[in-house]
Amino acid sequence: MTHGTQQSVKIETLTEAGKTVEGANCTLTNDRNGIVMRSGESVSVRRSGALLNIECTQPGLAPASGQAISRVNTGMVGNILIGGVLGAAIDSGTGAGFNYPSWMQLVFGEVRSFDRSGQTGDQALAGVRIGETRLAAPSVVPPPPTAIAVTPPPQVAPTPAPAPTPPVAEEKPAAPPVVAAVPPPTASAAPVVPQPAPRAAASGARVSMEDLGALLPAKP
Repeated sequence: MTHGTQQSVKIETLTEAGKTVEGANCTLTNDRNGIVMRSGESVSVRRSGALLNIECTQPGLAPASGQAISRVNTGMVGNILIGGVLGAAIDSGTGAGFNYPSWMQLVFGEVRSFDRSGQTGDQALAGVRIGETRLAAPSVVPPPPTAIAVTPPPQVAPTPAPAPTPPVAEEKPAAPPVVAAVPPPTASAAPVVPQPAPRAAASGARVSMEDLGALLPAKP
């Protein structure tokens, strides 16, 4: 085994017009590790036979994305010649037998593929465009709701309950006037006219005819 498990990789970012943008935030990940760096710098990554995914972001620009394809390096070829299958298995298992491109140029708004086999020496590799990215739409914060003054309804005084109507006393028929019973007039007895007492005949007197006529009832 002639190579270590780490490799130095440089990342550059460009605009679509080809202007270099330094200091973009870049993330590099493969099946063995993840690294955060700034564009324009070099970083040590873990060698692997898997793809190295790269994404760089810069405010106001669409992301620059890429994927680096590793290839078998000369160390692994030597191990196969010297150690045979065992040496190759060791380099493959540790990732030491693979190299990524050492210098890659990503473009904002594009997805590019970088193949180690297309790199000459340690020169910058522009890669091949395989897609595009878009700038995320800014999140729109809705304005705060307008405060609406709520006018309370006018207070309505409760209507007093009507006073209960006193019951009307039932008029009783007037008692008939008491009429004093007047006893019927008592028929007054006709005054008794005292009859003249008969004259007593004088003893030894003489009764005349006139006296006898007075005793007789009058003729009708």
